[in-house]
Amino acid sequence: MNLGHRAACLAAVCVFNPSPAQAALWAADPSIELSCGADDNYGLAFDRKNRVLTASLNGGLVASRQTENVSTSLNANVVGLGLRGDLHQDEWQDSITLSHTVTGPIDSFAFSAKTHRDDTRQTPGGSADLLIGRGLQHGVGATANWSRALSERLTATGELDVDRTRYSANLAGARDYQSGSASASLRYLVDERSSVNASLTHQDYRTLDNAVRSLSDNLSFGAVRALSETSNASLSLGAYRSRTTALQAVLVCPDVVATCVDGLVAPIVIVQAGHTARWGLQYSASYSAQFTELTKFSAGAGRQQDPSGAGSTVRSDTLKASVDHALSETVNGTLSWNRSSSAYLDGVGGPQSRLQSLALLLSKALTPQLTLRGNVDYKRSSVSSGSLDARSTSFVITLRYEWQRLEAHR
Repeated sequence: MNLGHRAACLAAVCVFNPSPAQAALWAADPSIELSCGADDNYGLAFDRKNRVLTASLNGGLVASRQTENVSTSLNANVVGLGLRGDLHQDEWQDSITLSHTVTGPIDSFAFSAKTHRDDTRQTPGGSADLLIGRGLQHGVGATANWSRALSERLTATGELDVDRTRYSANLAGARDYQSGSASASLRYLVDERSSVNASLTHQDYRTLDNAVRSLSDNLSFGAVRALSETSNASLSLGAYRSRTTALQAVLVCPDVVATCVDGLVAPIVIVQAGHTARWGLQYSASYSAQFTELTKFSAGAGRQQDPSGAGSTVRSDTLKASVDHALSETVNGTLSWNRSSSAYLDGVGGPQSRLQSLALLLSKALTPQLTLRGNVDYKRSSVSSGSLDARSTSFVITLRYEWQRLEAHR
């Protein structure tokens, strides 16, 4: 068992320790999923087609403990994935997340700790941040959140977040990194249907080899409004400023410049720190509406900065939309579209990349515990330099069984 797993298990024992002064509800929700499918280009490879058949077994457990003002949950998940075809390999993924919340009349406190380990893809499915090659990714992180009601309408929130990600040595181009952030926000309830907010965030990103460090600050203002009983909208606008220090290899002449130009003296390579600074706009917007009792629509757009394994923070622009429709009492369908465009800030990382996906999901409840799902997913990835383009279409059938909740009162 690695250090991250041991820490998560120790924290779970501490927070799950029952208090003799309070009645508590203990619950466990185990589940298992069996999936099989096919993919005509697994991992969205640019230079070849990875046609594979896939089979996976996913086991999950959510354990929780609740009292009048304390809630604790432990979410554990293990996935075994087998690929057969152009890629003949097995992959292993696991994750553990521990969450703890304490709620009072005025203040509330929450923290979570997580650890995960998985085999990375060349193009992660959720963003256009490109990682070259395949290998093992291991990450640990923690988040602490404090909220206080200053008045009936005004609420203040503070949050600290830190995570560390490491990659296996065979994942070319990937950089181990650590990222931390601190944020403070205010939310004011204008009326029953509207609220406004303001937030200030500071982020510190650095590679573990100390070659790159990036500091960024952003300030944003937003509003949330219930347009009707069945529709909601939100909008946030802000600006960020980043400052990056990176070690760079440069050619210098050990003598007068003319001797190197004439070829009399060979230039040498030295490593020196380069400093860059930039600023830009950030935004996020969302809209959701319940058109009928059976149909729901949601859409969103945003620009944000995220850490990456390429030795740089990434500015991502995203657009997404989805439609959910209940075909019957037991059959539901979801059609979703997603587009993201990412650029490495300050030129430390790679070129700009784009990712688009279109997915159709159908699910049928066979029994209260047993669900059958079918998913068709189309993805297209491209990179600005070199005109690289990759596409894939995948189909997956999943059978999910959720045991009846196990409860105990004490």
